[in-house]
Amino acid sequence: MKYLIPVDASKVALLPIDHLEAAMRRGAKVEVIVLNVQPRFHRHVARFTRRADRDALREERSQSAMTGAIERLSRAGIPFVATTEVGSPAERIAAVAKAECVEEILMGVGRHPQWLRWLSPSIAQGVVARTDIPVAVMARGKASPFERYVVPVGVAGLAALLIAAD
Repeated sequence: MKYLIPVDASKVALLPIDHLEAAMRRGAKVEVIVLNVQPRFHRHVARFTRRADRDALREERSQSAMTGAIERLSRAGIPFVATTEVGSPAERIAAVAKAECVEEILMGVGRHPQWLRWLSPSIAQGVVARTDIPVAVMARGKASPFERYVVPVGVAGLAALLIAAD
């Protein structure tokens, strides 16, 4: 099977590699495309920098983000191709999956509380909405106490202060 694994610099992005290693041990034929998506620079930044400098920075960040995945896939003997795209992560992941005719997209994600997902929508949800290719989302960990309690209480306290000030 041909898989697409989008990675960033986080450790949870490497979760799908555990799945692929287990599939290889069972004797399945596995091909992998490791993808890192770099965001576009804001036009005000791009206006005052050279394209070559921006491309070099993106390449450096992309190599850094993909290093862990590349090392693990190499050690496991899993054939892979590493590639970098520029743009919106969900859009680029869906486009690469379609162009490369992958059979499944494997994504490793961290757990976040509902309010944080509301503020910052999930890339995995964006990919699912943009493609008909099956997307397997693998999560590990739990939301930190800071994310679960401190921030919502702080926001509620700020809101109460603003209401009381009126």
